[in-house]
Amino acid sequence: MTNYLLPINLLIADDHQLFVDGMRRLLETEKMFGEIHGVNNGLQVLEHVKSHPVDCIIMDINMPFLNGLETTKQLKKDNPEIKIIVVSMECDVVIVSKMLKAGADAFVNKDTGKEELMTAFSKIADNEKYVSPDIAKNLFAYLSYRKKNVTEDEKHLTPREIEIIRHIADGETNAEIAAKLFLSVVTVDTHRKNILSKLELKNTAALVKYAAEHKLLL
Repeated sequence: MTNYLLPINLLIADDHQLFVDGMRRLLETEKMFGEIHGVNNGLQVLEHVKSHPVDCIIMDINMPFLNGLETTKQLKKDNPEIKIIVVSMECDVVIVSKMLKAGADAFVNKDTGKEELMTAFSKIADNEKYVSPDIAKNLFAYLSYRKKNVTEDEKHLTPREIEIIRHIADGETNAEIAAKLFLSVVTVDTHRKNILSKLELKNTAALVKYAAEHKLLL
């Protein structure tokens, strides 16, 4: 592992204290780590880095007050040298893509074991990106499809609208979609109405059928 990050001062950000405590116990015996602290939301992350030396953050996505996506954006803007490993159950390719674009250095499924997490630490220490293999496979397929298979109708839809269509097709309510995409319910409802209007469709059933026929659900 590259020496420039040793010892690693680590911050664990997750709204579940049991996860924070468990992760701390898992890693505190590793010689590569220096100080290990824990916080429970994004605002605490931003406050913590102002007064403590932090080399790397294990970041959850769904946290109160300020979620992992917005925290990552703000953190990387002011502290681009801090490495971020996202550890989350939210492994939808759209979410993964967003986190990586926001500046995350690694994305690991929360179901993973210690060995893979240590691999992620090793990769980011060498200034490489790391994504869990099962997620990476789906992400590559998604990005390849998005690049090569944009239909004329789809060009009129924004990436956000296509994203919302996929959640609608999964049977999710406006409130559920809003929670997953970090939007207000009103914003999701507006997107839904705009999508139906653009595609000249009457209802959700027609939208799901259209999305399936035009391969927007891949």
